Amino acid sequence: MSLPSTPAEGPRAPAPPEPSPPPRSTVRATWRWVWKDTAFRLVPFAAATAVYARFWGGGAAGVGIIGFSVPRDLLLGLAIGVPLAGAALVFRRAVAPRFLLPTAADQAFQTTFYLALNAPMEELFWRGTVQTLAVRAAELALGTGGLAAGAGWAATTAVFGAYHRLGSWSWRSIAGVTAAGGVFGLAYVLQPTPRSIWLPTIIHGLATAGFLSWGDAALAWWARRGGERSQ
Repeated sequence: MSLPSTPAEGPRAPAPPEPSPPPRSTVRATWRWVWKDTAFRLVPFAAATAVYARFWGGGAAGVGIIGFSVPRDLLLGLAIGVPLAGAALVFRRAVAPRFLLPTAADQAFQTTFYLALNAPMEELFWRGTVQTLAVRAAELALGTGGLAAGAGWAATTAVFGAYHRLGSWSWRSIAGVTAAGGVFGLAYVLQPTPRSIWLPTIIHGLATAGFLSWGDAALAWWARRGGERSQ
């Protein structure tokens, strides 16, 4: 007596399609906007800061260019900036979930730009120059003290946030960058004189890189993890 034959297998379900690779950002693509941003935004910021420091601000120290302190600038900057960069990653996912995954070389290029060029030039202009002038203007009406410093800080923070609308940022993104700008401003105005621009620069660089560059890598990772779970 023969054993029953094994039933024939039915047609197999098609394998799920391989996820398409994420869109990439390259050094060449980044350079196309970096040189324009540097020439038409950061260079004018630097020029305005230099003119103010030379003729009215009391020189380099008047805009926060003083000796670098490891405890004050580096350690405190990292202690504030690293958590802020993490918050920026999460905030980026909520307000701007589309992304271009940078290549390794492009990630390094963008990070260098945000840390070594964008953050110093913005902080020298916005905190070293604009906020200093705003505080001095407030002192004319309110007298020297915390009230004038707070008014100058608040005015500068509001203008700093609003100016990002020129880059067509969404209002939710502007709310986030305004809050971050408030942190940068406090990191400067709460220091004893002479104030160091390097502290808010480190915080600013980490937060901006987290939102605009590392955020792309994080979004790609989240998208990949989501695809793996759905299979």
